[in-house]
Amino acid sequence: MHEDSINSPQARKQDAGQNLVELALTLPMVLVMLFAIVELGRVWMTYESAKTAAREGAYVASIYHNPQAGQDQMNYKLSAAGVTVKSATVAQVPGQHAYESDVTVTFEPFFGNIQIPTLGGPISIFPAQFDMGYKAITDVSVY
Repeated sequence: MHEDSINSPQARKQDAGQNLVELALTLPMVLVMLFAIVELGRVWMTYESAKTAAREGAYVASIYHNPQAGQDQMNYKLSAAGVTVKSATVAQVPGQHAYESDVTVTFEPFFGNIQIPTLGGPISIFPAQFDMGYKAITDVSVY
């Protein structure tokens, strides 16, 4: 082929809608991947917030030998993170010089109610909400 035939007006007319078709085919997949990355980031942030609150609650309780001080610290961290708390407790481990904290938070995805229609009925991609928990135990170093 000659270069003149590639750049001719007739050749450009044949490729006129190609870019739009490619965009229509790839854009939905790119958007799904983008939204999945955002949701996974939010899940990770929520889990890390619960983990940090549980660890600090157990740590403060072990430093002050006071479960209520650990509970207050854990509640402060959870409220500062802005997560939905299902349960949060700090207690001394029975018969040991250690404190444990247990946190359960509820995560609600942005796209939790999206359903895909199928012949067998609608399918939900993400649950509307789910719980994540973390348990931390800290020994008292000097009692």
